[in-house]
Amino acid sequence: MLDIKSKQKLVDLLYKSGAIIFTKNSPNNIPYEIRLQYLTSQPKILSFVAKLLWSTIKNETFDLIAGPYTDIPLATTISLEHNWPMIFIRGERKRYGMEKLIEGNYNIDQKVIVVDEEVSDPADTLQLLGRLEGSGLNIIGLFVLIDRGQGKLQKIRNNGFKCDALINLSDIFLRLFETGKISSEQLNRTREYFKRKLTRDLNLL
Repeated sequence: MLDIKSKQKLVDLLYKSGAIIFTKNSPNNIPYEIRLQYLTSQPKILSFVAKLLWSTIKNETFDLIAGPYTDIPLATTISLEHNWPMIFIRGERKRYGMEKLIEGNYNIDQKVIVVDEEVSDPADTLQLLGRLEGSGLNIIGLFVLIDRGQGKLQKIRNNGFKCDALINLSDIFLRLFETGKISSEQLNRTREYFKRKLTRDLNLL
């Protein structure tokens, strides 16, 4: 989706912002943390992410941008910077007023692009997408900032939705290693962590 230079700049900015850190004494033996909620307090980086996402969706045919209730700032930034109508998806139905699941002005059969930071739980994401479809809207695709792997985006695709990410974990770790932000030992520790996790996940099937 992105050229190499854009990916590299994005990783550099995420690391500089503190959204990506490497841990030494994690209680769960996880060698890193990715804290995308930090972007809300980093308007320049949030704006850059919005720019990159827009570059990937601008050639799609759509009427609205939609953001889940967990990531309204990203969708709002794209909407404001590109003057595009936005709606957002509630986590649960309001208990007052019209008890809506979708907030904003929209019409049946309008086409929607959904933007989010990541897919943390495919089941939750599919539930949010189902709320859009249940409201009569047509989903063109889901576009996220980071793919953490583990087949999460593929699960969304397997349910018939287009789903793409700007960068993945390999992009992050290799860039940080190449720029001297992490050592070869940290890179190897991260690879070993994923190898163990993949084995554990396969054993649970």
